[in-house]
Amino acid sequence: MILVAREYLDNAETCAASKEEQKLGKTEFGEHLYKIGDFPPIKIKLPDELNIPPSNSDSKEDLTNRLDLVMQRLRQWESKVDTINLNYKIKHEGFGWLNAREWFDLVGMHFRHHLRQKCELEQKFLNA
Repeated sequence: MILVAREYLDNAETCAASKEEQKLGKTEFGEHLYKIGDFPPIKIKLPDELNIPPSNSDSKEDLTNRLDLVMQRLRQWESKVDTINLNYKIKHEGFGWLNAREWFDLVGMHFRHHLRQKCELEQKFLNA
């Protein structure tokens, strides 16, 4: 999740540095995603090349530090994303062409999606 958040924030930063407008927009699923403001409560199947298992060798302290860095970047970009030209976009393979605000918002959507999955697993464990 931390790695993906960093990638999404990198894309927001790339949008900010862009000088070329992109008129293409989101895919149908991308439009739906941003309309509801969250991932739907479904399992999303990633292509095999993107389905890389996370490293479980990092210490809790290392993970906490990396998460803190993501939070710092989110705070830095929060006030900037709405000043970036909406037509400066980077393509997401599943959602289409996203601008800086949309990449920024995707970080929160992605975290909430996994937190919801975590809660579902905890409920299954408690009810087993």
